[in-house]
Order: sequence, then C-alpha cells, then structure tokens
Amino acid sequence: MKQIPYAIKTIKDLQTCVEEVRAESRNQKLSGVLVSVFMDPTRVNMLEDIQLHIRAVFPEAQIIGSVSSGELVNGNLLEQGLVVNFTLFEEASVRVVAYDFHEKKSNAAGRELLAILQADKEAAAVEVISAGFHLDINPFFKQLSACRRKIVFFGGLADDGSLGKNGLVFTHTAQLRHGVVAVIFSGANLHVQSSSSFGWKPLGRTMTVTKMDGDFCLQELDGRPPLEVFDRYLGIKNNDSFLFEALTFPFYFERHGTTLARHPRRCRDDGSMMFGADFRVGERVRLAYGDPGDIIDNAMALQEKMASFKPEAIFVVSCVARWMLLGSDTEKELAISKHLAPSAGFYAYGEFMRNESGEIMVSNMTLVTIGMREGISQGRQSNTVPPRPKLNKHRSLMARLVHFIETTTQELEESNRKLAHLAQIDRLTGLFNRGETEANLRELLQRAHAFNEPLSVLMMDVDDFKVINDSYGHAIGDDTLKTIAKILQKNTRRGVDIPGRWGGDEFFVVLSGSGNERARMIAERIGRQINEHALLPDGAIVTTSIGVVTAASDDTPDTLFKRADGALYEAKLIRGKNNVVVH
Repeated sequence: MKQIPYAIKTIKDLQTCVEEVRAESRNQKLSGVLVSVFMDPTRVNMLEDIQLHIRAVFPEAQIIGSVSSGELVNGNLLEQGLVVNFTLFEEASVRVVAYDFHEKKSNAAGRELLAILQADKEAAAVEVISAGFHLDINPFFKQLSACRRKIVFFGGLADDGSLGKNGLVFTHTAQLRHGVVAVIFSGANLHVQSSSSFGWKPLGRTMTVTKMDGDFCLQELDGRPPLEVFDRYLGIKNNDSFLFEALTFPFYFERHGTTLARHPRRCRDDGSMMFGADFRVGERVRLAYGDPGDIIDNAMALQEKMASFKPEAIFVVSCVARWMLLGSDTEKELAISKHLAPSAGFYAYGEFMRNESGEIMVSNMTLVTIGMREGISQGRQSNTVPPRPKLNKHRSLMARLVHFIETTTQELEESNRKLAHLAQIDRLTGLFNRGETEANLRELLQRAHAFNEPLSVLMMDVDDFKVINDSYGHAIGDDTLKTIAKILQKNTRRGVDIPGRWGGDEFFVVLSGSGNERARMIAERIGRQINEHALLPDGAIVTTSIGVVTAASDDTPDTLFKRADGALYEAKLIRGKNNVVVH
C-alpha cells in the first residue's frame, strides 16, 4: 500500500503528478486505486478535467471528494487549495457509492449501503462525505450502525463555508449537493486504526434541552432561546458575523459515554439555532471553550497511538473551528504526525466517527485521523518523537487565560456542589431536610409502583420534647435531636433508605424495598436504641412514638403521609407514647 498526496494549482500540475504516480506504480500489480480530491469552491470548474485526466491514465481508479473550507496535505494547510491524493493498494479493494437524498431517502440509502457491507465479509472501513446544510443523515447512520463492529467509519460534512448553503460532494460518476458519497475499503489483510482528538472543555452552568424543532434546530434551553445564552455569556448577537464568532464556542455534552460537541451554523430570528448535527430533548449541555495547549497535548497523544500502529497512509478530517481557534498554530497540530506516513484530508463542519458500542455519530470540534496499512507493520515510523511544539505568544497567553478559566470553573462547581448539599441537608442533624425527604419519597414511591417493590415509611417524634427544652435548655434539646439522627443513620442503609428531619422534633424515614414486618423491626430497634443512648443529664431516658406504614398500590405521597401521621397519632395519644404502631 502506498499513498501519494499532491497540492496542485493547474491541470498541467495534475498531468505531471499523474505521470509520477504511473511511473512509481509501473512495476506494481495494483488491486485498487483510490483518488481523493478536496478543493476550494473556486476550483470546482476544474473538476471534470481532473476526473478525465485521472481516469485516462488509471481507468480503474475510484474517485471521491468534496469542496471544503480548507485542504490538508502532509501536515500542511492549504487555503483556497486543491489536493489530489492517490492511494494505491496491492491487495485491498475500494468501491465508491453515491446517494442523492432527493431521490433516495436517508433511511433507504442507509439500508442499501448496509446490505453491501453485510455481503462484503472483508469490509474494513468506510469513508462518508456528505453535503447539504439541512441533510438528515441520522437515519442513514442509524441503519449503518447495525453493521459489524470492526468496520471503521470516518468522514465529514463538506461545505463551502457560507451560511446556510450546501456544499458539493462527488465521485467519478456523480455530483451531489444534497446527499452522501462513500468509499468502502475491503481486504482480509487491510488494517485500519481510528484516533480522535478533542481539546474543548466545559464552561459555565449545565442547561437542559427543553424544545427542538426536528433534529437540528435547538429552540429552547431551560425554556429560553439559545441565543440568550450566547448573548448573555459571550456577547455574541445574531448578526452577519454570528457564525464565525460562535463557531469556537460549541455546546458540550455526553451521549452513550462519548463526549460530543455541537457548534451553531445559523441563528434564526426567534433566537433558535440551526446545527449541523442533532440534539435530543432532555440532554444536558454546557458551553465549551477550546484550550490551545490541551489541543496540542491531545495531538501528541494521538501521534503516539498512531506511531505504534505504523501506518502506510493517513486520512485526516478536522473541524474548521480548530483552525479558527489555533490560527497560525494550526499546522503545529497537523504536523505532529508528519513523520509517520503521507497524509491528506479536509476541514469539515461536522466529523463522522464510530464509538465503542458501534454507534456512528456526528461531532464537532474534533480531529479524526485514520491510519491504514496492508499486512504487517512496515510503516516509516521514526524512532524519534518530536518535541511538543511551542504556541505563538498570543496563543500561549490564551492558554494561560484558559487555565485560569478552568480553575475558577472547577472552584465554582465545587462551591455549587456544597451549596446544593446545604440546600438538601438539615444543618442541626445532618439528615435530609423536609423538602429533600419529600422529593425522595415521590421518586422512590414511583419506582416502587413501577417495579412492584415494597416501600415503607416511619413517622416519629420525640415524646414531651417541649418539657426537655424547658427543663434542660435548648442546647440539651439540640443534642437529643442529634443523637436520634445518628441512631437513624446507623439503622438505615446509606444510598438506599432516606432518613430525614421533618421539622422540630419530628423525623420521617423512607425504607426502600422494605415490607411491613421489616419496617416494624427497624422501628422497634430504633425506639430501643433511643431509650438506651439518648439519656438526659439526670439519667432520664428519652422516648419516641413511631408510626409505620407500608405503601399500597394506590398510595400517593400525600396519602402515605396521612396514613403514617395517623399511625403516629395512635402511638402517641391512644397507646400512651413510647410505642410503635403499624398500620
């Protein structure tokens, strides 16, 4: 296997390159030839000539490509460039397909390609390139996610960089502005490794997706238009520069254990936003910011992983936002793998990859590299790992500011966790307060009904607590309540049962998974231990009255509370205190 990428400017340059490739492969028996073409939109008028010249010399060549916002060749970034990348195989085969979503729906196209992959037992990788600002690619990928886990997927959303306009993808037989093209790499001896690098970090508070218009239009976060988030926290407004200002501040979240990001493509007049990839109602998202230092560090780790694979060819897809963030430092990220193997690729507005569970998904802000080789490891890996590149001065300053933001964000999160804990806990006893106890009761009762599991509650108060306060003082009264709280904690299961202070000298305990008999035994044990350990200064014992109720199938939190209150009333006023009554 051999990869030979070129950056060209004219058709004459292409003719020279094609002749070089023919001369280099003259003594090789080729099993497949793939030519990948990535070009600035201003070069589209050259496309037909490019295809004709390539197919004239390599009639068996499979051609795939797109317009792009930036082109990559051997670790170098081209602006308004044209990359022609020849990948020559000695054993593996390649096949390109194209699906126009105006003619074949996304779901049907996915099923068709899935059938091809299921029939091809040697399929090792699939590159997908899509065009279409409103292209619904999710059904396509959902179908393909059913294929064998070992098949690697990669690629990206091609675009010409303009707001709301479709890009262009093509093969040697098709040109599409609303669809996908794909190349299938097959071979029993073809080895493929996928690596990805992120480098964005969460910023600010967590928000919930509360309303969507389809898969790609985010209408509300916490009930408000997402534009309010960008305007309030970043000062980004809905104007002509919205895309470029918002591009490096995506929304960050996790789905099925995979960290994903979404950058906005367009803002609508009502403050909702269009994205190139999907959200789902209920997902929890945060704004994110790029850390230049972390991006370079991740690229170094990616390089080490790829170096051990020893590729003969590397395919690259990177998010245009990475270029916008790193600026003149962009090639320092790209060049890290320069010594490993020839590479080519493009900048996308959405990157395709497959997670460990086999789901194919769209992300943003990601650098994806795919290494390939035929046979055993014979790549040209250098034994010398290049040093970490230094960032330009202003980005080094930015990295320091990013570190400051990260540290203060962590401190704020810790403070918020402590405040949330304080909002849930009764300060005197350390038990859950009434509000949190009620919330837990609602949740656990709902679960008990759903799974047909038992649930019991104890409602208790201290007998003659006013006499204790009046006779011994409020400090002794407080100590009594704290002692009872410790006894409740000792006799309940942490993380399963909910002991809470209901107010004053009243306590309420939720016993999840416990039936009537077990609840009675726990209540009686609690009562005995209070008698034994909650002693007053003169040796007098403290007693409690406890009502015990097991939830019925039609109980609500209110009815369960009323029944427990009735049992407590009987224990206290009818039975004469220091009693446990079970209803």
